[in-house]
Amino acid sequence: MIPVRSGTYSVGLPAALVATALWGFTFLGPAVIAPLNVYYLVVGRYAVFGVMSLTVLALNSDRARALGVRSFLTAMHLGVVGYIGFYLLLSLSTRIGGGVLASTLTGLIPAMVALASNVFEKALGWRRLLLPIAVMSGGLLLVDSASSAADRAGLSAGRTLLGIVLGVSACLAWAYFVIANGIVLKRAKTPVDNAVWTASIGTGAFAASLLLVPLARAGGGPSPFHDTGTFWRYLAWCAALALLGSWCATWFWNAATRRLPTTVMGPIIGMEAVFGVVFNLMRERRLPTSPELWGGLLVVGGVFLCAYLFNRALAEARRSEPAE
Repeated sequence: MIPVRSGTYSVGLPAALVATALWGFTFLGPAVIAPLNVYYLVVGRYAVFGVMSLTVLALNSDRARALGVRSFLTAMHLGVVGYIGFYLLLSLSTRIGGGVLASTLTGLIPAMVALASNVFEKALGWRRLLLPIAVMSGGLLLVDSASSAADRAGLSAGRTLLGIVLGVSACLAWAYFVIANGIVLKRAKTPVDNAVWTASIGTGAFAASLLLVPLARAGGGPSPFHDTGTFWRYLAWCAALALLGSWCATWFWNAATRRLPTTVMGPIIGMEAVFGVVFNLMRERRLPTSPELWGGLLVVGGVFLCAYLFNRALAEARRSEPAE
């Protein structure tokens, strides 16, 4: 069992849910800037995130130096793998295998994180852990089943297989980010400043996003610099996604990571898809379909069931501790 910190449950769970809500908000980006090339949005978002991150590092130079070069490079590589690597692999999977296939595969991430983390954290007994994972995974499959089946039509076996490989690779990239980030923050000998750590991750994401510039220039769709109105709308969304979906979401996720075991954080990631559906329903001004509604409720139920089981495990651990 992991060590218990103050605010483990009461602070960690709300912080993780806020982070997934903010990540879910980013699902609106590609739709609202259409028909602009989505790679322009990614580059712009992480350029703003990079400027914010470098500003924070400059204003907190003492804390940044205390972090150390090795830890700074560790955080940067997490930004490269978890943000740009994940997005690039997922977008390629979507382009080659279709959006339904790619979005369905992302349902593997919560289970990947929870199962892999529990091997060394032992935060929950395996029988306790498998139930919420099964409930949540079923919900994610229901939500994904509500998508149009048109993406599946006309795909060759080779394209489908390549789409699966790229989608699973994207899942592994995000799972690696969550698990490695948790290990670093929990095992740090001295507490890591959250703002500096977030800024270090953002610096890595910004540096790697420059590799997407050629894809943006070569992709279809008009340029955001086509006219003044388009440019300011594009810039506003880049700033909103950078502030909310990158900076704030990462900050809240890191705050939760310090307090909750990664085993419990895994199922919470599933809430990102639910929040994404909710924001898109609001944009489309419609009620959810039956699969969207029941799938979303199952995901929420699985997340809170996992949190409840972990909270009960903590209570049992406290009762078993010898009195001083």
